Amino acid sequence: MGEDVKYNGKNNLISLERLKDRYELIPFCPEVEGGLPTPRPPSEIISTKPLKLLSKEGKNVTDAFLLGAKKAVALVKKEGIKKALLKANSPSCSSISIYDGSFTGVLVEGDGVTTMLLREVGVEVFDEENIVR
Repeated sequence: MGEDVKYNGKNNLISLERLKDRYELIPFCPEVEGGLPTPRPPSEIISTKPLKLLSKEGKNVTDAFLLGAKKAVALVKKEGIKKALLKANSPSCSSISIYDGSFTGVLVEGDGVTTMLLREVGVEVFDEENIVR
């Protein structure tokens, strides 16, 4: 949506004009809501069972990602949200692929932490590559 919340302090603005006519859009960054700063070192999912995320610096950031995801779930329940448009390839938001945990740019099939929790409560998740119309 153009908010500067990306790990590197920038944004991933895409045109949402057609969606604004059909949906109420609510900006929300689970990583920021989980207490991570902007900018911040990139993070990747190291394992899903048990869930473990590390920053590129080696810091365990699992709790921050879980907190942000749980806040997203609380928001969708409060607002009755049924669909979410999230960021592709993000360890929080991806709904198709995530980085493999090696910090080498390799993508593998998988969901981000927030996407996992949103799907558990019945939210349909999209990203900028498969936007709901």
